[in-house]
Amino acid sequence: MDFRELRFARAMEFTIHEINNRTDLLPGITLGYQIHDSCSAVPMAVKIAFQFANGMELFYNDTDSCSKSAAAAVPALVGESASTTSISMARLLGLFGIPQDHT
Repeated sequence: MDFRELRFARAMEFTIHEINNRTDLLPGITLGYQIHDSCSAVPMAVKIAFQFANGMELFYNDTDSCSKSAAAAVPALVGESASTTSISMARLLGLFGIPQDHT
């Protein structure tokens, strides 16, 4: 078990929980997350990235108001701290227009 990665995941979980509990930050918006373990392996990361991309439902904003689209889920990925795995996922998910950030 990689305790460094676990600490990153727990910190993200704590931060999202704190943001959601504050009424002065992002009012009317609730952040969510899912945590998946790639086992620090590129093939596993690519498999998870494909599953992530395939599980998304497309959302089209056909209104002139951004506030009406705020209720829609906005998918994004926070990748691993390892560059090789994160680059593989970023290249794959970039084809689907999914942003990624790695720590």
